[in-house]
Amino acid sequence: MKKSSLEKVIKRQNLSDGKNPFINILHDLPDAVILFDDGGAIFYANPQAENLFGAVKFMRDILPATSVLLDEAKFHKHLKNLEKYKRRDSFETQILNKNGEIIEATVSETAILDQNGKLCGFSAVIKDITQTKESEKRISRRDKQLFALIDVAEAITQMDGVESFLQRTLDAVLRVTSLTSGCVHLLDEEESLDLAVSQNLSGSAIEMLQRFELGEGLIGSSAVLNETLIVSDTTNDRRLARPVSTEKIGSLASVPLVGREGIVRGIMTLFHSEPRIFTAHESSMLTAIGKQVGVALEQARLLQQVTDSRREWEETFEAMTDGVSIHAPSGRIRRANSSLAKMFGTNAENLVGIRCCELYHGSKKPRANCTIMRTVTERLPQRVELHDENLGRVLRVITDPIISERGRIVGVVCTTRDVTDEKLIERRLIQQERISAIGEIAAGIAHEVGTPLNIISANVEYLLRGKSQTPEEELQAIKEQSSNITNLVRQLLDFSRDRSPEFAPVNINELIEKTVGLLNHQLQKSEIKIHMNLANYLPTVDGDPSQIQQILFNLITNARQAMEVVPLSERPRILKISTDSALMPTERFPHPHIVIKISDNGRGIPDDALPNVFNPFFTANKEGGTGLGLAISYRIVQRHSGIIIIENNPNFGVLAKIKLPLQNTI
Repeated sequence: MKKSSLEKVIKRQNLSDGKNPFINILHDLPDAVILFDDGGAIFYANPQAENLFGAVKFMRDILPATSVLLDEAKFHKHLKNLEKYKRRDSFETQILNKNGEIIEATVSETAILDQNGKLCGFSAVIKDITQTKESEKRISRRDKQLFALIDVAEAITQMDGVESFLQRTLDAVLRVTSLTSGCVHLLDEEESLDLAVSQNLSGSAIEMLQRFELGEGLIGSSAVLNETLIVSDTTNDRRLARPVSTEKIGSLASVPLVGREGIVRGIMTLFHSEPRIFTAHESSMLTAIGKQVGVALEQARLLQQVTDSRREWEETFEAMTDGVSIHAPSGRIRRANSSLAKMFGTNAENLVGIRCCELYHGSKKPRANCTIMRTVTERLPQRVELHDENLGRVLRVITDPIISERGRIVGVVCTTRDVTDEKLIERRLIQQERISAIGEIAAGIAHEVGTPLNIISANVEYLLRGKSQTPEEELQAIKEQSSNITNLVRQLLDFSRDRSPEFAPVNINELIEKTVGLLNHQLQKSEIKIHMNLANYLPTVDGDPSQIQQILFNLITNARQAMEVVPLSERPRILKISTDSALMPTERFPHPHIVIKISDNGRGIPDDALPNVFNPFFTANKEGGTGLGLAISYRIVQRHSGIIIIENNPNFGVLAKIKLPLQNTI
């Protein structure tokens, strides 16, 4: 096309006239507008175009050297297409600004036709979208990072194992950062970093990365410093403790996996084959992912601990030889182990849902003194022995309340043991101890019986000689002494008789005086002074007199034997016995009760032996002993719902304290 044609168009349309309304519109547009002739020369540019491109004259001045439009043949083809279609919709391209910098732009082209409809030039509306493209790139990066975080969160919610979770997380991070490879190390119990998972690493690299110590290399340093460490160019970085020669690693980042309390649980290391700049946002994102993964690992570890603890508890629950059941506060069984089920000839599933009264008493209605109801009401452990007449056995049942963090009773643990054989052995032990006790008092019996017999013998001889004028006095003396012997024999029989416990009101003061009377000869022989301080009007207790007397006998005998080894030249031997009542329950003994104290001033018990004094066959008596006395006493006190305490006096000897509940208080 000839230049005169373009000049005619310009003149006809008055484009060179600054007052032309069309020119004014182009002048005020926010985008750059340039008018080109058919040779690519610029014959009009609005102020926005001049501000963007400066004083340029040709189209080639605003196109980068790589543009296809710089090729003349392709440029003419471009014009023919424009002449054919009259307009080209907006397209994105790169152009040069006045500083020679490549910018992103959108361009809309419109053909300028002469009066014959031939193309004589074209207009271009150019918009700088560099900042928009940068924003889009940032949004795209953040979207990818968000998707990575979502992938990590999804991996957490679907965690079916630590290894698979770490593999999914590593894959998501590599995908969003466009990095080459990576691995994750976890901190073990020895505080070493062991390789857990890896991706896109060779076998030799995996072997070299198996284990790091804290502080060793970049991975170990990241764990110690608890911060993300980045190497943009690994060429000369000395922190790489083990260069992986078979891998092409140009840059890397080590990210600590941090739990809730800032404790490092592991390190995630990401590799790239070429040197690479990590943006601040990428570093921030990796740190955030590290914290998210660290918390997830912490939760997984806690969950595993809970799972292991539950499994161990269930295994222990089932392995217990005692019958164990867990009850609702109403008494219904929530869970029972196989030992309890076997004890009642059924299976554990059949026990769930029934009440304790059905299991132990065969009754649908709870008893008024139901042990579980008392446990819930008093919020204290209970202990009871049940006699199963049908099967001829004795069951010892111990209940403990389950108290929630808010202080509510949410259940009861019930432990059941068949103590039939134990009771039989206990009775035999008591009988054995009583037989041993009879031997102990044999000398005293001989003395106590010998004196009345001598008196009887003397009176009989006196009567036989016929010297008595008033035989009634001698006969009365004979009767009294015979009665004394009869009472002594009766006491001995009561003491040695083996029978089932018979609970009745017991006057403890009278029982103490009777027991001291039995042992009086041995105490006098050992030159032991007795100081008794028995409380007036002491309430009665509910117990078996012979068994409580057995306790008193054992404790007084132990005190006598302990004092016999102390020379009289060192200090006089004193046995103190006192009683008192305590009507107010205490923290240790929550019932109104009486207290019996028996104290000696012997050598005392070695501190390391005190915890074992109630163990069967254990004795601290160097002169020997069965070691059964205190064990039997302990069992008897327990049977009477009381407690017995053995402790050393502050100065010399041992103090034994027995607490027995008052009648009708338990």
